[in-house]
Amino acid sequence: MMERLLRGVMSVILRWPLIFWTCVIVNLIGAVVGGIYWYGPMLLQSPFWALPFIPDCPLAALVGSIALLALRAHRHWGFFYALVALAGMKYGLWTIGFWLRHWSVANQVFPIEALLFVTHIGLFVEGLLFIPFIGSLSIPKRLAVIGWFALSVFVDYGLGFHPPLTPQVPTEFAFWMAMVLTAALGASLLLLPRRERESPAQLAASY
Repeated sequence: MMERLLRGVMSVILRWPLIFWTCVIVNLIGAVVGGIYWYGPMLLQSPFWALPFIPDCPLAALVGSIALLALRAHRHWGFFYALVALAGMKYGLWTIGFWLRHWSVANQVFPIEALLFVTHIGLFVEGLLFIPFIGSLSIPKRLAVIGWFALSVFVDYGLGFHPPLTPQVPTEFAFWMAMVLTAALGASLLLLPRRERESPAQLAASY
């Protein structure tokens, strides 16, 4: 039932050019603006090897656009779709939790904060929409996806490259939220039923 709903929503996005290109462009705008506004100074001061681990939400938005284009072209990129799904859900939920914690202490909400809150709800929903397209992924590849996000937590909080935080959000809270989300989403990925890989015609017919 849930898979049918997710496929139905994705079908609407992929079949209607206005909706599709709006989603792609909004993702790209979010990637650029988020990368510059929230992570820009940090990116300029960080070593080259750490860059893939730093702009969590902007990178999730960027790969979301790429994944939408790939799905529209009927590409079988199950491993990539799994990365996109977990990135969207993890960083979307993490940011929602971040702002809820911030507001619980700050007792005021600025417009830009509310905008970030809403857009990251959208990032979470986008991640959900890719779940039906990763069912054929093997267990070793699923473990590799989980390993990437576990490594990201280590780089962020073990090596000190975590996202910029406000004074109202302690590092410990951000760390445990990242850990819990990684564990929960990783377990969900492992439990996702595996099915046979769809042919290009089947993939196209599904949306």
